[in-house]
Amino acid sequence: MLSRRLITGPILILFLLLFVWWDDWLGPVMFGETQLASGIALLGICMMVGAFAGLELCTIAKRTGRSTSPMLTIFAVEVLLIVLWGGGEESDAGVILLVIVATWFASLWQHARGQRTKGVFNDAATTTAITLYVGGCLGFLLILRHDVSAWWIAAVVLITKSCDIGAYFTGCSMGRHKLIPWVSPGKTVEGLIGGLAMAAGISVLASLVLATYGYTVISWPMAIVLGVLLGLAGQAGDLSMSLLKRDAEVKDCSDTIPGMGGVMDVLDSLLLAAPIAWLCLR
Repeated sequence: MLSRRLITGPILILFLLLFVWWDDWLGPVMFGETQLASGIALLGICMMVGAFAGLELCTIAKRTGRSTSPMLTIFAVEVLLIVLWGGGEESDAGVILLVIVATWFASLWQHARGQRTKGVFNDAATTTAITLYVGGCLGFLLILRHDVSAWWIAAVVLITKSCDIGAYFTGCSMGRHKLIPWVSPGKTVEGLIGGLAMAAGISVLASLVLATYGYTVISWPMAIVLGVLLGLAGQAGDLSMSLLKRDAEVKDCSDTIPGMGGVMDVLDSLLLAAPIAWLCLR
């Protein structure tokens, strides 16, 4: 498993850097006489990732007894991402609320087909929650692209994932005290501390590199704070996903990514880190 991760991980990082470079190079795109918002390439990858993530969560929800609507969920996630991309920080709150409300009522009646009433509240709530979980949190990356830069998105991903790496190796070498064993038996307090230290270091390094090339500048104390916050958010997101998987009695969300499980197994830490990054960097 570790050997496959050591192969898949660098490939994903290389893909991320190439994709961010492409998105930054594209900039605003013209559609006829209309200039579209920056980040259209990022929107495309978020929509693809969001579709896989939404489908995996629908599958997990089904294993817990919930009856979701995968097609409606994926459609709602895509619409929410487009709305957030189109407006950035200035996205019309009314339009966002409209997407959420429409998802709720559409899922309510979708689950009530065939005159079924039992469980429709829980099923509709699950569909709406998945839409917010995936579309809403991924949308913060699109807003971050609009308000800061594409390269800071790459930095946020690397900082958050560096905490996972630091926590894994620190925990394996010196982990003694379990963090939350009933949710994730492998996580330790020592691993968390090591992961946060590594995230802080990568954050300082990333901020120095990006400042050199003229991107958003933050002080090194703020970079340390950012690294710790993203590390904590990433670990909380990972534990939250572990909680859902334990409820569904599955180890991985799927086997889509060799050595890493499903898309949500890779994305879980980033979904909570994205809004934290936006709050800190905007």
